[in-house]
Amino acid sequence: MSQEASIDTTAARSSSSNSSALERGSAHSTSSLLEEPPLTYHEIAELSFTFCILWFAANWATNASLAYTTVASSTILASMSGFFTLAIGAILKTETFSVFKLIAVCASVAGVALVSESDRGESGTNNFMFSVFETASAGLAEDSAKPTSPSAPLFGDFLALMSAMFYGCYTVLLKLRIQNESRVNMSLFFGFVGLFNIVLLWPMFGVLHWTGIEPFELPSDTKVIWMIGVNAIVGTFVSDYLWLLSMLMTSPLVVTLGLSLTIPLALLGDVLGYGRVLGAAYWIGAGLVLAGFFGVNGVALSEQNEEAERQKEVAIHSAAPCTPAAVAASALISEERGEREALLLSRTQSQVN
Repeated sequence: MSQEASIDTTAARSSSSNSSALERGSAHSTSSLLEEPPLTYHEIAELSFTFCILWFAANWATNASLAYTTVASSTILASMSGFFTLAIGAILKTETFSVFKLIAVCASVAGVALVSESDRGESGTNNFMFSVFETASAGLAEDSAKPTSPSAPLFGDFLALMSAMFYGCYTVLLKLRIQNESRVNMSLFFGFVGLFNIVLLWPMFGVLHWTGIEPFELPSDTKVIWMIGVNAIVGTFVSDYLWLLSMLMTSPLVVTLGLSLTIPLALLGDVLGYGRVLGAAYWIGAGLVLAGFFGVNGVALSEQNEEAERQKEVAIHSAAPCTPAAVAASALISEERGEREALLLSRTQSQVN
């Protein structure tokens, strides 16, 4: 009986060792597919250079469009970056296209349009009345009180649309190259961005000054210097850092629609801080922006859960080949044990007889 027990134990150990080895192999293969190595210094520098150029192009196009078209038109067209982010992300496989996402993007753009039109209507009326009051008191002509019309609205709209495309490009590019926040050193990334800005972009000030396109001068007021410093720290570095971190944790489309929340929130600050009264168009537009943002977040969360379930099923299916081996070994052990028990029973009966 001791020999039978040793045989059973050996077979059980061999089957369990084979099963554990297959499980370890499947787990290792699954983890190797999910984990990517961190970016090297050269890859981070290359990515920072690309981001720096696209980021500068997007911001320059947005600010330049304001010189040729209205603020409302520039804001509405710049908010269409959600369409570019969704389209480019679907092509490069960083986003999954769905009808619900398209509806959410359309709702967000429509909300931005309503908020911008509401702000333009109210601010345009206020500015017009203020100009009439000033011109009447100064004795100037009534025609000079009219708001200045855009110089080249089509060109300004084109620049705003280009800024939306540049934004979608560098957002999807970062998600495609980095994929996970653990793969990149954030401080090193933004350090390279600052270095490339100093080396490549600052000399443009001299070119613009010498050509007379835009004269360069230092701020004469201390208050302006403080405003530039605070904007550089909070409005540029901290906001870009949090934006990049949230984009890597979620998706480019979620972050893109999240930035659209700044427009209704800015007007809400006017309500709380200055007692400004907003019309129904603002509240409808703000509701559409919020609905688009939370709708995309819900889709992204469901996709994340589905991906987790899919990875779990892959791990289970990859470990499935160990089950037939264990069943075969168990059946072989049971068969040998039954033959030995039958042999012992026949020997015992023969001795009794």
